[in-house]
Amino acid sequence: MFEAHQESTKDQLSMYGKYLTLLSLVYEMQSSNDGISYAYIQSKFDVSRRTAERMMKAIIESNVDVEVVRNRPKHWRIKRSIQAPSPTVEQFAALDAAAKMFKRSGMNEYHEGIKDLSQKLKVNMELSQLTRIDADLEALETAAVFSHRPGPAQVVETAVIHGLRDAIKGCNQISFDYTPYKGRTKRWFNLHPYGFLHGNNTRSYLLAYINNPKIDSLSTFTLSKISRLEVYPDEFYERQPKYSVENYLKDCFGVFKEKQPYNVVWRFDAEFADVIREWVFHPSQKMTMRRDGRIEVKFKACGLREMAWHVVTWGDIVEVIKPKELIATLQEVRRAIRVPD
Repeated sequence: MFEAHQESTKDQLSMYGKYLTLLSLVYEMQSSNDGISYAYIQSKFDVSRRTAERMMKAIIESNVDVEVVRNRPKHWRIKRSIQAPSPTVEQFAALDAAAKMFKRSGMNEYHEGIKDLSQKLKVNMELSQLTRIDADLEALETAAVFSHRPGPAQVVETAVIHGLRDAIKGCNQISFDYTPYKGRTKRWFNLHPYGFLHGNNTRSYLLAYINNPKIDSLSTFTLSKISRLEVYPDEFYERQPKYSVENYLKDCFGVFKEKQPYNVVWRFDAEFADVIREWVFHPSQKMTMRRDGRIEVKFKACGLREMAWHVVTWGDIVEVIKPKELIATLQEVRRAIRVPD
């Protein structure tokens, strides 16, 4: 009897999970302007092609207003509005945590944007719902505290962020003054802005293409060092897929890109194997355990100086095997660290 009840409960949970998955797909189709393809469903929900086809068929046959917006491959979307459920207290807490992270990094524009979004979501909720979640939300917000992390107090001009966003949306060329660290201010012209990069070193960057045939990659500009931005509404550029932010980051260990990626090999002491298995050093990494118990991490990336500074944080539990360029950079970094006599 108990086993039968267990099986019944499992079946109910399975049906509930499938319902939530289809509901999530409905919201995706409603919020997408370009539509959803089978390939997207496979990737998003980690299902086979056949399952993706069944999911789409179930939605089409449920009398939902579905239209095909693109062929080869087909993309579908839902035209009429379907009321989504109100946000949960956990989702409001997640928005608050994201706002705190941006404020902590000096990205006040993003911080204010998230706070405004949270307020607009609350406006659309019934008073009875707000009353129920207010106490729990206050408890969760005060519980989400971020530890101190050394870094610059980044100050980015609001006008710069607004102008860059407009230029990215309109594919407009830009120019601005740029003051590098320990350098003289220089005026940059004919730049093609592609996007923003928020690094893990508390700085944020603009990724832009310098309109020069000798340069075949995006360049990074620290946002807080940009001033006197000018956007040219009548001067356009054609966005090139090879210069996308995603392609730029593909071979990077951190923020800065070099001419070529390197084959990197690090070996960590056996006694820290369990800790190392939890780490993701780079999306391309492969981990193997050697016969002596040490963990070997291999990946392909550029950014030697950022790698070197990261290796230093692991102390003597890591051995850098390759490339030799990283070993040389690591030696330079260690010599540069001043230690009192």
